[in-house]
Amino acid sequence: MTNTDQKVRAAFATGRNFRSQHFELYRACLSNANDLLYEADILLKRDRHARAYALAFTAAEEIGKALAVADWIYDQIPEEEFHDVFKKHHIKQTYLESIFCAAQGEQERDQATLNADLILRMSALYVDKTDDGSPDAPWDRITKELAVRMIEKVQEYLGSIMYAEWLNSPRIGGKALLK
Repeated sequence: MTNTDQKVRAAFATGRNFRSQHFELYRACLSNANDLLYEADILLKRDRHARAYALAFTAAEEIGKALAVADWIYDQIPEEEFHDVFKKHHIKQTYLESIFCAAQGEQERDQATLNADLILRMSALYVDKTDDGSPDAPWDRITKELAVRMIEKVQEYLGSIMYAEWLNSPRIGGKALLK
């Protein structure tokens, strides 16, 4: 274990809800986000834009989940929200959005816009039908530009978290980003 890991564990231990498994859970969520982003990039290079978009969007949700885990440890969110972030897509997305908007001093997007983003992610996975019954395929709806934008956004999220944790160590998650 590195010195930084030891510092982070010590910082976590001051949180009311600290359990060593929560530290591992936080890191696992970020690791999975990184893996999803890597796989999204592979798909993008193979011109699989819709699937690349869906995986990058899912990576963003994993980052939101990680941030909620960190805030749970620091007793910044209620227990119900901690559990809900593992079950409800809109909570992961809303959580990520609120932390990053606060960190960057930007206004949060409204819930209708966030819902439209979630629908777009779902449309990147499934064939739908038009009013006349003809197919409306994911590869016709999700452009390369949309996929690239999502991948770049998630890269920015991960980079910001890593930089904030390095800069504000031993703080993690929202505590590091909002310091």
